[in-house]
Amino acid sequence: MVTGMVGIGVVTAGIQSANARNYHADVISEIECSNFNESVLAACQQQAQAQGYSLQIKTMDYDTMGHVKRAEVILDYEYAIPVLNLVTDHQVRGFAK
Repeated sequence: MVTGMVGIGVVTAGIQSANARNYHADVISEIECSNFNESVLAACQQQAQAQGYSLQIKTMDYDTMGHVKRAEVILDYEYAIPVLNLVTDHQVRGFAK
């Protein structure tokens, strides 16, 4: 019984991690498609917070006209296995180009 509960907890935590990675990829795609639009960046951060994530977007690499050409996207989420009372913070990092 306990082994089954732990197994379910591990699988659930794995699914939560996969969802966070997928969400991170979607955010990067949205940022790239918007050409680093400031309102889209703000909307992504608000939406992430509403879904229980913490999202940091650090813009960098300006061209000669002052346009953003790259952004580091960092998504923080909790990896939790409640049966074991285990909760750790994890991050997914990537770049929008």
